[in-house]
Amino acid sequence: METIGPLQLRVMHFLWSQGPATVNIVQEFINHQTATRPLAYTTILTVMRNLARRKFLSQKAQGRSHVFTPIIDERSYKLGMLRHLRHDLFAGQVNGLLAYLAQDEEVETPMRERLNAMSRGDCNA
Repeated sequence: METIGPLQLRVMHFLWSQGPATVNIVQEFINHQTATRPLAYTTILTVMRNLARRKFLSQKAQGRSHVFTPIIDERSYKLGMLRHLRHDLFAGQVNGLLAYLAQDEEVETPMRERLNAMSRGDCNA
């Protein structure tokens, strides 16, 4: 699965949760979501056109605007990225991935303990 950048991912998260939308709607959402300087219409348009070119979105004219719709659903993208990560960083080993997740201090302790047990092959985790 092909990776997408942070701004592209924000656009995709919006479209996955809200459904098809125009550039104006996505721009308004993203600009109200963050405290950073607002992003220009042309920036969001470029991001969405690039996602369409890469077959993540479809683009359909509707009056004077275009409506963009996800082609790839969120579950498929996340699973593809997780598989990519597992294969490339952990040589396909699920236990290695789980062991590293168990070391992530941002994960709550009970979950880290279960992940650690699963990475060792403890079936009762």
